[in-house]
Amino acid sequence: MKTARRQRRARRGGGELCHSHPVAPAVAKARMASHMTTVSIAVYMTADGEPARDLLSHLGWVIGIGAEIAAAVAPGLPQAKRLHAALRTVIQLGIDDAWQTAQAGVLSDAANEASALLIANPGIGVEQISSGDYIAARIRDGVARLTDVAGAEIYADSSVAGKKAS
Repeated sequence: MKTARRQRRARRGGGELCHSHPVAPAVAKARMASHMTTVSIAVYMTADGEPARDLLSHLGWVIGIGAEIAAAVAPGLPQAKRLHAALRTVIQLGIDDAWQTAQAGVLSDAANEASALLIANPGIGVEQISSGDYIAARIRDGVARLTDVAGAEIYADSSVAGKKAS
């Protein structure tokens, strides 16, 4: 009986689900704010040179999703470039398996910028969660590589197009 009811219900995608209940955006904002507070504290409390794969994986998740949202909403603009650069920094710290306190401010700012993008664009963000999960797992497992993340080469075409238009 339950199976028949489940089959009759139309499946809704993640973007539709994030808008399906009037309270959903408020709950998502509160959870993201709580998570970002925890991550921000860890960013500033982690000692220089200390292995920090869990922290880096959290940063990789949120910054990775934010970078993808920025690339979709405003491709080639400084925000997308900044977030991709921050994500590559997180990957490098994961490869080195050592936190650098000198990067704390930049990565905290990037994570907050990325979480604001995720809150402002929940439909796009939901589509990118699997990518965030992928990069976070690779960082946590110590197998992430810089080639996992797009670098400056993805912006080469947009800068060439901008120069031709000028």
